[in-house]
Amino acid sequence: MDDPRITILPEAQSQETFEDVWGSEPGSPNHAGHNNNFAQDAASAAAPMGTHPGDMPRLQAEHTNAGYREGISAAKAHSIQAGFDEGFSLGAEVGSLAGQIVGLFEGIAAALDGHDEDSSKKARQTLDDAKAELKIDSIFGPAYWNTDGTWKFDVEGTNGGDEILFADVARAHPLIRKWQKVADAEIEQWGIVLEAIGGAQEHERQQSPERAPSSAVPQTKKPLDW
Repeated sequence: MDDPRITILPEAQSQETFEDVWGSEPGSPNHAGHNNNFAQDAASAAAPMGTHPGDMPRLQAEHTNAGYREGISAAKAHSIQAGFDEGFSLGAEVGSLAGQIVGLFEGIAAALDGHDEDSSKKARQTLDDAKAELKIDSIFGPAYWNTDGTWKFDVEGTNGGDEILFADVARAHPLIRKWQKVADAEIEQWGIVLEAIGGAQEHERQQSPERAPSSAVPQTKKPLDW
């Protein structure tokens, strides 16, 4: 006879009770439900405040893209700075030589003004031609330079060595070589001593004794005695 104090539960309900205590077997519906709940709880804990767990993939993609763009920007800034440093130094060498050549022709043309008309006219024509060919658009044009800043003309190192300096590149520029030959011919024709010009320029940078300020009291002008 059955004891009235003992309650017999149905088999299905009894199974669910023990599963709540010991956990469901893998592959059972209850086990899958427990795993889904755990994953949702973990996603909720990892998500920032005020966001839905469904936003996590979107946020991750946004942060990934932002980091990628930041890396690209930093790499560009580094490469641009390096390219600028190299390009500025090389451009300064080429521009310096071009300026020296044009300056020489300007000095010769100015010195010949008021003298022999034919020589003066020829000097002015040489100056105009040099200015036209040695302008920035010409010496730095695509005919002589690649888009990456490298040169298209042949360059030899100093004393035939393998090391090439920016000064070597500047002197090897076709337009610089052309007009340097013309300048050398003008120097020889007129007997110009460049070292003397350099010494005079150095002298001009120093204060001349005749131009030194005087501490004497200036004298007042007196009327002329007739």
